Amino acid sequence: MRILAWLSVLVFFAKVAKTQHAIIPAPLSYKENNTSFLLNEQVSIVGYDESFFIQQKIEAITHILPRGENTKRVILFSLQSTDSNSQSYWLKVTADTVFISASCKAAQLYALHTLLQNFNSKNNTFIGCEVIDKPLFPYRAMHLDVSRHFFNKTIVKQYIALLASLKMNTLHLHLTDDQGWRIEIKQYPLLTQIGAWRKEKDGSNYGGFFTQDDLREIVSYATLNGVEIIPEIEMPGHASAAIAAYPFLSCHRNAIEVPNTWGIKNDILCPTDSTLQFFKNVLNEVCEIFPSKFIHIGGDEVPKTQWQQSLFVQQLMQEKKLKNYTAVHAYIIQEIEKHLTQKGKRIIAWGEVMRGYVSDSVVVMSWKSKAAGNKATKLGKQAIMAPRLYCYFDYPQNIQDKKNGKWMVYTPLKKTYCFTPYSKHLSPQARQFIIGGEAAVWTEHIATEQQLLHQIMPRLAAISEALWSHQKDFKDFERRLQLLLNPQ
Repeated sequence: MRILAWLSVLVFFAKVAKTQHAIIPAPLSYKENNTSFLLNEQVSIVGYDESFFIQQKIEAITHILPRGENTKRVILFSLQSTDSNSQSYWLKVTADTVFISASCKAAQLYALHTLLQNFNSKNNTFIGCEVIDKPLFPYRAMHLDVSRHFFNKTIVKQYIALLASLKMNTLHLHLTDDQGWRIEIKQYPLLTQIGAWRKEKDGSNYGGFFTQDDLREIVSYATLNGVEIIPEIEMPGHASAAIAAYPFLSCHRNAIEVPNTWGIKNDILCPTDSTLQFFKNVLNEVCEIFPSKFIHIGGDEVPKTQWQQSLFVQQLMQEKKLKNYTAVHAYIIQEIEKHLTQKGKRIIAWGEVMRGYVSDSVVVMSWKSKAAGNKATKLGKQAIMAPRLYCYFDYPQNIQDKKNGKWMVYTPLKKTYCFTPYSKHLSPQARQFIIGGEAAVWTEHIATEQQLLHQIMPRLAAISEALWSHQKDFKDFERRLQLLLNPQ
């Protein structure tokens, strides 16, 4: 099953009992009434600037294109003027009107997806109801690694549409790593001419990359869908592809090839002025493409061997009074952070950055466990929780996958559903610094769209509810999920 097929089944055709629903993620409040709204071509869309986009969304799910021009039977959108950060919406379906009132444009789309999940295809009606809803966490993200295996813009756009249908509002796009550089940088063309391609063990050449026009198209599509894209440019580790293109970025300055094996590589960036300026220039172009308030700069899994062998690094440590190699790592992060701050951006970095000093503007993404994120919140820094044992969707989700030996760690659906970014011992003061959670899919062993979809669904539905819904009920989630998987 491909991603487009999954999008088509995100409608629940079953008739539901009063006060029950089949909506994922579960809304804060849902009440049925005894009416229904007949959907046909005469229905008009009112109050939404890109009404064509709403028409297309409705047609894609219901196979009915509402393009009426009268205002007798309408789907009516309105924006509230208060608390746009709440992402809240109110939805009411009556016989003649669908009312959607929301605190922001993205929340209008959340209401639309709730409406579409309340469609009864047997009689082409939206079930009469009133919904009051808002998310538990403001940041609800899904990650996609396009470095280890490349997924083209068509697949990425379908991925975005799938996220949007489940009210996930962020795509963390992992664009660079040891095994491939996937973003065109006009100032440094060798990054894609060399760094985007690797010679596989069978002698074939594997790779690909997004042009800047590709990425602008993806960003535009994501914006229409209420999804923000946060790009990740890895540094100072996971940089072999960049070093293969421009060897001067490393301390040894030797020519290397883009690796065709997985795992942590010793080739890392050297903290020279020229290397730092190189990546500042790269990030200048990245910032022009992505309007997101955050830029992810990685910062994880940095072997220090080449720094230990470098005379330049020893001299830098003396000059900058850096006590150890962890401080060298922190120095690079701070230099990049200062540059991005000047451009109005904040950085996100993996949990390892907490081993050195980071400023309060850095958002810590905690992946090994919640520990780094908890430490960050206690120090007044914001954190995003993405602990791998709950949130890594490249791990097997069923017994058969585990037997096939895809990964050692088994992360079943219920475990993902029960995930919460909070830890019990955290104080209310510390909890306020947790802005949300994220699920990740690393693609070392995921080469096709079909494999990708197999790994993320239905766990994506579970993480969406874990981060959105204020009350959790796994049995009821299973009931609604079955309606999704087996529409009547």
